[in-house]
Amino acid sequence: MASKDSKKPVDPIRRKLLAGIAASAGAAGLAACDGSSSDEGAKASVLPNPEDSGIDHIVVLMMENRSFDHYFSWVPGADVMRPDLTLLDSDGNPQSAYDLAPDFQGCANADPSHSYNGGRTHLNDGKMDGFLLTQPVGDRFPIGYYTADSLPFFKGVVENWTLCDRYFSGILGPTQPNRYYMHAGQTDKINNDITFFSQATVWDALKSVGRTGRYYYGDLAGWALVSLEFGGHNPGVENILPFDRFLDDAKNGNLADVSYIDPAMLGEGAGTSNDDHPMADIRKGQVLMNTVYDALRTGPKWERTLFIINYDEWGGFYDHVVPPLAPVTYEEFKATGNDGRLGFRVPCVALGPRVRRGYIEKRQLDPNSILNMIAWRFGFAPLGARGTTSMNFAEVLDFSVPPNTDAPAFDVPDDDSYGLACSAQLAAAQASFPAERYAEVQKRHAEHVEEWQQLVQAALDAGYTPPE
Repeated sequence: MASKDSKKPVDPIRRKLLAGIAASAGAAGLAACDGSSSDEGAKASVLPNPEDSGIDHIVVLMMENRSFDHYFSWVPGADVMRPDLTLLDSDGNPQSAYDLAPDFQGCANADPSHSYNGGRTHLNDGKMDGFLLTQPVGDRFPIGYYTADSLPFFKGVVENWTLCDRYFSGILGPTQPNRYYMHAGQTDKINNDITFFSQATVWDALKSVGRTGRYYYGDLAGWALVSLEFGGHNPGVENILPFDRFLDDAKNGNLADVSYIDPAMLGEGAGTSNDDHPMADIRKGQVLMNTVYDALRTGPKWERTLFIINYDEWGGFYDHVVPPLAPVTYEEFKATGNDGRLGFRVPCVALGPRVRRGYIEKRQLDPNSILNMIAWRFGFAPLGARGTTSMNFAEVLDFSVPPNTDAPAFDVPDDDSYGLACSAQLAAAQASFPAERYAEVQKRHAEHVEEWQQLVQAALDAGYTPPE
């Protein structure tokens, strides 16, 4: 969709994107274009004084477990996987990449490995060919992909806003350590176990300079993580709120300086969550992201808001770019032995009046880039060990022209049939799969949900009480 600002010059990169999407929305693996957008961004990244930035509210929605190639290999100009990708499975058989649609959940597949060790199997010393070695024989879910036709919200974002094609997660490991990176710029664990974080977080930093922060959860999984594991280093019980409160706050112009949003995660194993973690229906994820976008763009604070969507980690799905190394704090290395490898590329997009239109950002980014921008905007010292090595996300934005408040609505269907429980698909799989493979599918469905359930129970046992 075009901007209503007819005085602005035509952006040739945006025109190329629109033409490419129109021609190939149903196909994956398009060849990359010249990639000139990153050079243009670098030349225009002079930052104003933070208080003159026109950004008073930063909203971050972190989704779950998808890689960049898995979601965005249809985007012209992006660095994407080759269309003829073939990898060997755990029995030495060649398997080819494929379009997952119309299966939007993958219930009959094993949840791809996304552990610290599993990630290094996928990396395979930089060969990037081990993604099927952690799956049951014949399960090629990790090299499945989706196209624009399956991702209507992201299709609208690519046409109208900024897509980052060099955004890496904070650690090549699972969910919780990566969510620690989003809150603190470091982690003290490499597994999804129950720990108690003792380092400074973004919430501590905001309080130290008199700024406001709120955390909104989709269900009790996120509530338990932030309430219990970040106890003493979270926004405070009065600022840990259910998602519906965010919709009210956006509508009423009651946004905090910084807001984090997490989706609903407890239904992952059954396929009823909306966080994009397998076995969630990705259409529900598109609806959730669009709901947050609509709440912000129609709210009274849109003119001075920046909305970022990112993903915690790759979820075991294929990406062809070798993730670089980054520094870690002494505390992190002592607690975890983390080698400093960033996680594989994950989706990250930016929307807001200061965001470039129809643009691909090609410079390296990670969660500390977002934290560096928050620190820059609100005046506190950067968090973690990457304050000087990670790019400030503000450099992705365009401060050379007045803010453009035009924010088109996207056609993102919603239906009660989205996100039905996986039971029927699992019954069919049980009838057709070898017993060993079906048992592994069942095991993988259950294990991550059990981690969330144990965390919720631990929070309740510790006396924490979620808001009514």
